[in-house]
Amino acid sequence: MYLKTSNKGVVLISVLLIILLLSSVAVVIGNNYLISLKRATYLEFQSTSLNVFKNLESLALKKIDIELKFNSNKLSRNNPLLNNDLYFETDGGIVTAKISDNSNCFNINALVIKNKKNYIENKKSIDAFRKFMRFQSVDNNLIEEMVDQVIDWIDLDSDPRAYGLEDYFYSGPLNNPKEYTGRRLFFSVDELKGIPAFRKINWQIIKNNFCSINTNSELTLNLNTLNLDDSYLLSSFFPNIALSEAEYIIDTIPDEGIENFNSLKSLHPMKDFEAQYGNIKFSSSTFDLTTLITNDNFSVLSISKIIHDKNKNSYIISRTYNGI
Repeated sequence: MYLKTSNKGVVLISVLLIILLLSSVAVVIGNNYLISLKRATYLEFQSTSLNVFKNLESLALKKIDIELKFNSNKLSRNNPLLNNDLYFETDGGIVTAKISDNSNCFNINALVIKNKKNYIENKKSIDAFRKFMRFQSVDNNLIEEMVDQVIDWIDLDSDPRAYGLEDYFYSGPLNNPKEYTGRRLFFSVDELKGIPAFRKINWQIIKNNFCSINTNSELTLNLNTLNLDDSYLLSSFFPNIALSEAEYIIDTIPDEGIENFNSLKSLHPMKDFEAQYGNIKFSSSTFDLTTLITNDNFSVLSISKIIHDKNKNSYIISRTYNGI
């Protein structure tokens, strides 16, 4: 009788162990299946998103070409190109896309100008940079460090400027990771994080106001699309325009825009617009296409930078993806 009861207990325990083992296997298989399913869903979302991005880029290029073909001298803040955002639904997702004017920023590459042999200082742009940084309460010595270190990073020689740094610093023990100067224009303002002088200021100053455009050696603004946040930038473009005057100029720009410099002077006859550190325009040639795709499980953002060249053709110069 004892042996029979014992055998039943062994059988019961064995059955329970088998059930537990099968349950564990089922859980593992189920998790792997869910992971595989999610991966497949993500890959499908990724592929669809890339196709949508490319199609919207083509559409944006055509819209910019058409708009500037018939009205290349003026692009105002109320222009449909900048205000008619794209919005549509796809299978299980929503797509939004916006074209924005990307000309109203301080182009860090404008601190230099190219001659036959080298990149040399662009004195007008440097004066604008100094004025802008003083608005941000940056110390004068640090401003000179920033200027010289940017120029040394870009230029083709190995001779350090007074406050500059060349390969001996970037490849030396004080710098990590070890590298060499770029000897080229900046592709992205994020590269400024590698310049020692820029680490000493609030990065939001750079993030909110600077850009890196390597197709133009001059500072350029589209006056018609400025807002009050751009008043420091506008004032920096003129040696004789105070910050309060820049704010007033921006505040009085009509929604339909200003046609030309004569129109600007007639609106503000007492202002000195003759001396300029940068190039004031009333239209734009650089744009951002920002596209956001979302569904229940994923989201992805794309920013495509667009140039409209002198031949009246638009093309993509760079694109970044966040989420794929």
